[in-house]
Amino acid sequence: MADRLLHLHIGASKTGTSSLQRGLFGSADELAAQGIGVPLGGRPSHVERLLRPLGWVTASGFVDDYPSDALAPLVPVLKGTRGDRLLMTCEDLCEADPGRIEVVRHLAERAGLRLRVVLTLRGLASVVPSEWQQYLKHRMTLDYPTFLEKLRDDQGRWAKHFWLRQDAVEICRRWGSVVGDDAIDVIVTPPRSRDAEGLYRLFGSVVGFDPAAMQWPEKDVNSSWGYTEAELYRRVNEALGGRLKDYENVYQPAVRWPFVKGVLRKGASARIPLPPEALPWVTERAEQQVAWLRDSGIRVHGDLTDLVPGPDAATPLPEIDDAELAAAAIDTLANLAVHQRPRRRQRG
Repeated sequence: MADRLLHLHIGASKTGTSSLQRGLFGSADELAAQGIGVPLGGRPSHVERLLRPLGWVTASGFVDDYPSDALAPLVPVLKGTRGDRLLMTCEDLCEADPGRIEVVRHLAERAGLRLRVVLTLRGLASVVPSEWQQYLKHRMTLDYPTFLEKLRDDQGRWAKHFWLRQDAVEICRRWGSVVGDDAIDVIVTPPRSRDAEGLYRLFGSVVGFDPAAMQWPEKDVNSSWGYTEAELYRRVNEALGGRLKDYENVYQPAVRWPFVKGVLRKGASARIPLPPEALPWVTERAEQQVAWLRDSGIRVHGDLTDLVPGPDAATPLPEIDDAELAAAAIDTLANLAVHQRPRRRQRG
């Protein structure tokens, strides 16, 4: 039996992962003082050294072929990282299929590490509108009501991708089929409005560190657009059509990154809610996941009832006002001009 542990946080996305990772990556020294090594110090290194070798493509997921020894270059990295426990975190891993999970398991085995998988979950009533915004960054053109219908009926590319990374039952089944259910810890992220530090506290208790010693973000790392701004982004995607086909090299620098970095204002209009007509099927899916987790024997940390929306979780959708949309478009164009202004050449 290996003496050292590898805690592998696999997501899921939209469960507070951005804030959690910002704090963990920024607190490598504090973690090291508590016996925890961080072999890959940030998302870019996780993408290049963990995801891409497994055939992961930005905005598409695990779609490319991969060799059985895809992660062999990581073996000496893990072996050379100090600490009786190691920690890696990458939310895209929740989408991995059993073949890729086996490659990850073999990586830990070759590095002399016992693998522990950590899955964080969040209530679907919050996740659904967050994921709609996320998929807009991936060039999706579905309007929000249509997106909700597709999720309800599990139809189309975007719905299948959503449930691939948000169906807790299937994620646990996929990973459990390779690593065993006894190697999985599930953390239920409490609502930030009730317990802003809850995720950090629960994660610390699972991995084994004092969250009070960490440098956590002082505000929400991944703040949201309002409904008007998100709809504006959707219409930009629609207007682009087949142009800017190269997602990583052209679309991201031209559209996604400027919009994410403030060209498209955050929180300028009414937030994106879960509408009342979606509440029954969202509640049903959440209750099914909770019932399965209760009976699975998998360790759960936090309150499973936080995954089920209450009767007050739904709010009618705001109307999209053309004048408000036009004002947001003008503001975005002005911000884009400032964002792309030429930099003055520094004098000799």
